[in-house]
Amino acid sequence: MRLVIFLFVVFLSATASGKDIKIFESDYYNKLKVKYAKDRYMAVMIDDGIPSVSLQKSVVDFAIGLLGIRYRFGGETIWGMDCSAFVQKVYSMAGIYLPRTARYQAKYGMYVSREDLQPGDLLFFRTYARFPSHVGIYIGEGKMIHASSAGKRIMISNIDKDFYLRNFLFAKRLFLYDPEEITDEK
Repeated sequence: MRLVIFLFVVFLSATASGKDIKIFESDYYNKLKVKYAKDRYMAVMIDDGIPSVSLQKSVVDFAIGLLGIRYRFGGETIWGMDCSAFVQKVYSMAGIYLPRTARYQAKYGMYVSREDLQPGDLLFFRTYARFPSHVGIYIGEGKMIHASSAGKRIMISNIDKDFYLRNFLFAKRLFLYDPEEITDEK
């Protein structure tokens, strides 16, 4: 914990003085093309349990920007995408790179109880399989945005509907970090 605080203070002092700081850099950091994404990567502390408010807002804003795109199982483009492609796209726009399927996306992040959900958290459900086979992004007020096969598009749904309550598995909170680096899954 002291190391995290020290690194955060070093980051703040380097940022305030206008100097570039190299202490936080990694291969993931170096792949980021946009300075804004690099700044967010360096500023978010992993062990505090709370992603930055701007990250959460960005995720929700990006997700809402894709509302109405047609649902297509296996699809990954604006001409049609499925739930995990939607989540992968939204989070990549926010600077977090996730695997392609809900099953593998579910391996990343920290577990969050339903009572502690915050916008940007991922909600995992079992639909056609026992493992996580559907994923949505919580946007607040008991609602999620997701690519719905039933609704045939990216839409907003109430997570308290019977179907979602019966099939809910768990929720995860992601941070602006390289998931492979944190989970040692390479």
